[in-house]
Amino acid sequence: MRILITSFICVILIIGCKPEKNWYRGNTHAHTVLCGHADSTPEYVTNWYHEHGYNFLILSEHNKFIDPDTVKMPENKRTDFILIPGEEVTGKKTIHTTAMNIKHLAPWDFDHEHKSEIIQFHVDGILESGGKAILNHPNYKYAVSTDDILPVKNLYMFELFNGHPSVNNFGDEEHISTEKMWDELLTAGMIVYGVSSDDAHHFSHFDSTRSNPGRGWVMVEALELTADAISDAMVNGNFYSTNGVILKEYYASQNEYSVKVDEGKTLKELSSPEILGRLVPGKEEGFLIEFIGPQGEVLSQTHSHEASFKIDTSLNYVRAKVSFVRLNKDRGMEEFCAWGQPVFTDGREQNEK
Repeated sequence: MRILITSFICVILIIGCKPEKNWYRGNTHAHTVLCGHADSTPEYVTNWYHEHGYNFLILSEHNKFIDPDTVKMPENKRTDFILIPGEEVTGKKTIHTTAMNIKHLAPWDFDHEHKSEIIQFHVDGILESGGKAILNHPNYKYAVSTDDILPVKNLYMFELFNGHPSVNNFGDEEHISTEKMWDELLTAGMIVYGVSSDDAHHFSHFDSTRSNPGRGWVMVEALELTADAISDAMVNGNFYSTNGVILKEYYASQNEYSVKVDEGKTLKELSSPEILGRLVPGKEEGFLIEFIGPQGEVLSQTHSHEASFKIDTSLNYVRAKVSFVRLNKDRGMEEFCAWGQPVFTDGREQNEK
């Protein structure tokens, strides 16, 4: 009996001392003059994100390794801001992949008749370089399809939303959206988490035709603000993605999924002049929370700023999406979203990772 009581006390002490996780705002995809088609220096770009409240940033240049030690940080740098080393592996057939938290340059010069082999080459090279891979903007020039991604091993993240005006996040009459692509990948049994980035190139002039900063980012829950902790958290799905909606509560387990919008922070975020939503004529104003399952089926929806969903383990996965529609007097009805990561109930995480 004494042993049991002692063990119980130890468990309570361990639980009580469990480190608290924090939320960190970051962008995994931004460019500078080093890429040849952006307008600002690494120092200016870094300062922009620092001054706009971000906690981390990757300067993801095309086939260039950006070591944070080579970038001059803001003179008044906050303690809660870091650069994470990275590169945008820019390969054949318009296939681009962010190399997050690499230790050295990842290779890119490889071609193959099957695009899945090019993606696999990127992923393998990034892993060998010590990093994590994010497949970028699959709908840019409609270069990458679901069938190209499915055979790839050890790819756990892709860009669900990219703020560049030319990447076709929402598809067209002949091509599916990246969100539909996500559901096809998840339904087929893949573990893949959706990233939002702004893919910024233009910092000197802001309008809807330019790839400006502040249009897409991730909110990461991690134990500490280090490159390793952030990249590990993301590859395990401990984040949500957004292009304007901020969450006050975000909880996901195999039994329940619940979200609550931070209305004040969301409205403040959307007051920024650089942020732009998707034009959605005819949609109803306000918040909409959807819980989505296999094949992209909407399992539950609520016109509210908070909602929860009891998960049926027969569903294989459930993800959350929060939309906010407002009237912009200059543009019409526009929509902003936050995307929660999928919860898997079929054991795929244990089987693959």
